[in-house]
Amino acid sequence: MTAPFDDDPVYLSELPDDLRVRRAEAARRRRWRRRLAALAALAVIGGIAAVAIVSLTGNHNGGHASKAEPAKGGGGQGSQANATAYPSDWVPYTDPVPIIEYHAIQPPVAGATYPQLFVPQADFVDQMKWLDAHGYEAVTLDQVEDAWYKDGELPPKPVVLTFDDGYLSQYVAAFPALEHFHWPGVLNLVTKDADIPDEDVQKMLDANPPWELASHTITHADLTTLSSADLKREVAGSRKILQDRFNVTVDNFCYPAGQYNDAVIAAVKAAGYRGATSEVPGLATSKDPYVLARIEIELDDGLDGFVSKLKAAESGSAASYTPSPGG
Repeated sequence: MTAPFDDDPVYLSELPDDLRVRRAEAARRRRWRRRLAALAALAVIGGIAAVAIVSLTGNHNGGHASKAEPAKGGGGQGSQANATAYPSDWVPYTDPVPIIEYHAIQPPVAGATYPQLFVPQADFVDQMKWLDAHGYEAVTLDQVEDAWYKDGELPPKPVVLTFDDGYLSQYVAAFPALEHFHWPGVLNLVTKDADIPDEDVQKMLDANPPWELASHTITHADLTTLSSADLKREVAGSRKILQDRFNVTVDNFCYPAGQYNDAVIAAVKAAGYRGATSEVPGLATSKDPYVLARIEIELDDGLDGFVSKLKAAESGSAASYTPSPGG
């Protein structure tokens, strides 16, 4: 498919009144938090100064300052690294994992070039309920890669939920639905002309559990047609933009329209990504990290089509359906 954000964005950009009110209230809370954080920082600085004075005095009197121990646990705010303490039911996992591909979570926009890219919120919620009822648990792609390559752990039936391009409805409709299940998603974001505002992306990244941010290039270009300089800009440049903009580590990439070749894969590797998602139907495996298969869900699927595609992928017969062009 061509870039979905080329469609008329008016519907996506109009927010309900209650959501606007909640955003305003959230902004007020953020301002208070910043003020409190500033006061707390001043208090911490004062405390550090006092400790430093005591330490210097102690050393001057012949005492020995103790060595600080390194911090333990997961990464900080600027990292998408997983904590090392896993839930009790998670286990070492190296098997294939289903990666579900979504675009807009809403009815099709009038005149949309590719209406199959749109999945109504009611269908999406039914699909999430089915996953939950059948024992699946959503995780990030980073968590899958940690399990595959770094002795990490996953739930018994992991699934990765990816959302391409940056539709506003991914925040308005998909985000609260996944919060209900306490599940993360993976946002494959273009850095230019995405419909979802940066402040909403940040809320998704700050959620508990946090969403993962992955690159979908700058302009959603067909990477197989670009010069080497433009290819590097779209692949490596988009990673830097996202990391600088949101202060997170961007470990994964998503090929626009599923288009790639050897040169594109080489550029993705050179840019430092751990893996890349494609539109090859099936389950993702650790043996092919730069062509990770996905299961694309479309407007006509509903719950029955969703279940059928997932079961086909798990049985190894996912090629029996053809993904929509692009993505």
